[in-house]
Amino acid sequence: MPTPDELRAQARRTTLRALAKTLGHEFADLDLLDRALTHASMGNEGKKSYERLEFLGDAFLNFAVADVLFRADTEVEEGQLTETRARIVSRRPLAEAARRLDLVTHLVSGKGLRDAERHSERILADLVEAVLGAVLIDGGVTSARAFVRRHLLPKTGQEGGEEQAPEKDSKTALLHWCQHRKLGQPRYELVETTGLQHEQEFVVRAKLLDGRAAEGCARTKRAAEKLAAAALLDNLRD
Repeated sequence: MPTPDELRAQARRTTLRALAKTLGHEFADLDLLDRALTHASMGNEGKKSYERLEFLGDAFLNFAVADVLFRADTEVEEGQLTETRARIVSRRPLAEAARRLDLVTHLVSGKGLRDAERHSERILADLVEAVLGAVLIDGGVTSARAFVRRHLLPKTGQEGGEEQAPEKDSKTALLHWCQHRKLGQPRYELVETTGLQHEQEFVVRAKLLDGRAAEGCARTKRAAEKLAAAALLDNLRD
């Protein structure tokens, strides 16, 4: 008769197989997916965390998105390519992808990780990158590219179309919107900087005189400002 631990392990593998179908990749080594969904707070129980897989997934994601953007439109300049990539690989869209895939439901964590932290954009984005890293190791570059195209690239504008347009001039668009409605000139302030020097992320807040504001997070201050402007403009239009 199976022990309680064996039953839990069987149930875990059953749910991971179901998740793998949602991800669109059949794992030869299901332990990789299990590790991609294991938080560092489980270290005291001898379980390896997703951190190394996240490192790999982050690096591949930047490359894969850059490759798609580079090939999509030969006329787009380097600065715009950088900004568009920064938007696609930033925390907010990655966290949204994690929610669509319901990754946090499968996250194994210790008691030290609070529920609010489990659902934070930082943890959700980490999970996506870790799962991508697991797919890359298990299935190679082709499978990892397919995962990025299926789950992480914008559904419109993948070939340089609609989805990229707001990012081209979101600060100017916000300024014009505010001037037309006599709301004053938007201001931008750096909220925080996270990560090591070679992989920093900047959180910038775009703010109006009346207090309405929105934030953007990206790998450069300029890209974060544009994301914040785009988010605030969306809020104003709504």
